[in-house]
Amino acid sequence: MRLLTDMQDESLWAGDFIRLVHNYDLGPDSGPVDLMVYDPRDEKTGLGVIVVSGYKSGLVLSIFPKASCALAKRSLETSWLLRHWNDWFCYTYVKDEDGRLAPLPVQGTQVIRWDEREIVIRENADSRPA
Repeated sequence: MRLLTDMQDESLWAGDFIRLVHNYDLGPDSGPVDLMVYDPRDEKTGLGVIVVSGYKSGLVLSIFPKASCALAKRSLETSWLLRHWNDWFCYTYVKDEDGRLAPLPVQGTQVIRWDEREIVIRENADSRPA
């Protein structure tokens, strides 16, 4: 896992996770939410992000413009993402002093590469069949 802010000129690929520090829908100090980079299979757009944790799992959060991709690569460029962070990652209900939706903090946002993660199944004694 790496901090997004430490990845100034890198590429994110389909299957990479972005872990936001706060849940965009629940507000500050609500705990993290995970997004997965995916390819919407539309050559007119860039890549997008799908929510993969919490009650909005499976929903598309954003599809980025083609300008977010590097030339000749189907990737999400971190330099573009960091420059445009406040335009794409805002709280749903929290407003700033000007009445606009407040941006999520980029500080602390982590990236988990598709090939560096694993799925862990936790067994719960109460949910096992008798």
